[in-house]
Amino acid sequence: MRYYRIRDSRGDTHLTAETQPGTLSSLTSLNSDVTDFRDLLNVSDISGMSVDDIACNVLSSGDAETFDVAQLTESSRSAMGAARIITPLAPDEIWAGGIGNYAVPDEGVAGMPDITKTAYEADRPPVMYKGTASRLAGPFDPIGIRGDTEKTVAEGELVLIVYKGKLVAYSTGNEVAGGLMGETLWWMVPSKVFKGCASLGPCIVTPETMPDPTGRDMELTILRDGKVVGSSTNTTTLRRSPAQIVEWTQAHDSPPDLVIIYTGGCVADGPLEAGDVVRISLDGIGSVENTVEVV
Repeated sequence: MRYYRIRDSRGDTHLTAETQPGTLSSLTSLNSDVTDFRDLLNVSDISGMSVDDIACNVLSSGDAETFDVAQLTESSRSAMGAARIITPLAPDEIWAGGIGNYAVPDEGVAGMPDITKTAYEADRPPVMYKGTASRLAGPFDPIGIRGDTEKTVAEGELVLIVYKGKLVAYSTGNEVAGGLMGETLWWMVPSKVFKGCASLGPCIVTPETMPDPTGRDMELTILRDGKVVGSSTNTTTLRRSPAQIVEWTQAHDSPPDLVIIYTGGCVADGPLEAGDVVRISLDGIGSVENTVEVV
């Protein structure tokens, strides 16, 4: 299933499932204890049932309140409607993968700087700490660009959702990266961790619905004053499998229960500017759109 989290016109939060194309059914309207995808994960961990089976049991208990995805998307984008799509979940930690997770370029690695070549050739995938949920933007929320560097770029990526060390779902998002690390690697952390340094959405997709997230088309578009000023396309052709990436984030560490991992992907040339609109679309999941602000 695909799961969206929304805030209705009363200000109440709902966890919803897409039960028909374009129609969201609220699990929360049938069981007030289910307001977040984490709630389903907790029950799944205790019961051994799949998240989707748990959701189906809730939905079969009555007539759920429904919402229209297209209407929610428009009201969220315009900020004029009372109901809107919000961040699909609040992870305990965010991690980001690097270019070495993707297939080796056609020209090979011979001409690459040693530091980049190592990322492709080593067994260890490049994964870096990216912060906590307080830095995470949802659909149509602002993402940040650092005010102390001339270049911050957008990166569209497949996102892995990990619960207690197990890969449980997928999403898509923008892993925003500042240019400070181009000046010195000592500034790698502030290049990756700042307000609005990542976005996630519009929904969460379980492996039952999308068994294989690889080989899927991804597109990143940057709009400035309504005109396209940057774009990039890619496929989620991972050199290292999602399971391998998850395994390395668990190695030599004791991560908290709920972690999301950005895997690398589309990068658009040119720096972002305040007011830009960045849209990232991934086949099978959907699009997440954010406006840029200086932080």
